Amino acid sequence: MTAHPLEVSYNWRLPVAIASVAALGCIVVLAQGHAAGWVPVALLVVLIWLGFLLVMLRRGRSYLMVDGSVLVLRPWRAYVRIEGHQVRAVRQVLTPRGPSFKLIVDGPDGKPVRLLAPTAWLTGGHAALFGWLVSCAPEAELDKGSRRTLDQLRIRGLIR
Repeated sequence: MTAHPLEVSYNWRLPVAIASVAALGCIVVLAQGHAAGWVPVALLVVLIWLGFLLVMLRRGRSYLMVDGSVLVLRPWRAYVRIEGHQVRAVRQVLTPRGPSFKLIVDGPDGKPVRLLAPTAWLTGGHAALFGWLVSCAPEAELDKGSRRTLDQLRIRGLIR
């Protein structure tokens, strides 16, 4: 059986389209008004739009895949493969769509590395991550929020 990455549950395309139309509309209104100082304001609109675009594309590229005893994440451009024994701790991170989790893992040089598992942005992300943690990284230290999430998943019957 081949492992598959979880699907993104967040529709990032609609907000990007709306923001793009709104930014373009603002620039057109500014350009047609010919008010003094409209160019710096238009540049500010473009910078804000680019920042929003980067955030939305980052969310849209959320990635998590469980491949047997290996968890695969994509923090930026490259994929990172994590073995269960590398995970030292799990910390909850609140996002607008709910909790995601930072995994503190042993890096290649032995120093701890923090990696985000974007479970809030993925369909079935919490169950997949915590199912993997329970089976492959049972010694990982869970913070209060992570323990609460694990308890809720067990109560709902999503993991054992």
